Amino acid sequence: MRHLARFDLNLLRIFDAIFARGGVSAAARHLNLSQPAISHALAKLRDTFDDPLFVRQGNRLVPTPAARAIAGPVREALRGLDVALDAATSFDPAEATREFRIGVRLSGEMPRFSSLVARVRSEAPHVALASVTFRRRDLVMTLANGDLDLALDVGLPADDRLRSQYLGTEPIVVAARKGHPRVDGAIDLDTYLSLEHIIATARPYGPGLEDMALERMGLVRRVAVRCQHAITAWQIVASSDMLFALPRSHAEVLDAMWPMQLVELPLPVEQSGSYLYWHQAAQADPGLAWLRAIIVEELGATGKSFA
Repeated sequence: MRHLARFDLNLLRIFDAIFARGGVSAAARHLNLSQPAISHALAKLRDTFDDPLFVRQGNRLVPTPAARAIAGPVREALRGLDVALDAATSFDPAEATREFRIGVRLSGEMPRFSSLVARVRSEAPHVALASVTFRRRDLVMTLANGDLDLALDVGLPADDRLRSQYLGTEPIVVAARKGHPRVDGAIDLDTYLSLEHIIATARPYGPGLEDMALERMGLVRRVAVRCQHAITAWQIVASSDMLFALPRSHAEVLDAMWPMQLVELPLPVEQSGSYLYWHQAAQADPGLAWLRAIIVEELGATGKSFA
């Protein structure tokens, strides 16, 4: 593409739809266009780039190396255009009907997303909110192409394409069942180490923050159970003498449904804290600026964890 002034920018929308959805029919449905219109646009794109761009493989159109090379820049450019158009108009929460997609790790959705929904909907009753899981290695791309508007996560490596806002940290507490024979409102390190523990994480291997802190002290605890969700760990704690360490906000939500003893963790743990992320191309988006301010106000004061 050598002459942008003579290039139909609508073709880039069609290229992006075919790339994302793997076919002409799916792209046509997404863009609410006819299949012949998409096929005609694809022919123009192929002629412009002097490359087939997509080749058929089974029921899908698979991108060529040339298509993969331009897919990222095309998505970022389209995202930038959308933001520029949005920025040209004011954002009225009371009248807005747009959808906001917030990247939240699975383990972090439970403690604070419901309160965020309540706050947002109180000011913008017609907007839609989506909590979306994501892979950290794809975060820049998903924010650039609009699959996510914002993301909440721990501290990540610096990237010039991302903007971030530090939300703070919160303490870790230890949950034990009521009537535990060795825990009664508090726990010391010796008792903590003598009991068995549960880890709740989506990672199949690796230590928890507590294990890394203990290793620095030359100590180790016995992890008897590893599960994927805090609710599962909470259920196990309720019917055993095992302990479960988790951020305070997570524990408070679960404790309201199924009361436990919540005691202070008897060792220092270094936490990276929680951050709010967005793509630099979305910096001027008035709707996202409004939502970022709400998130910082709701979650930033006490560092509610989304890790």
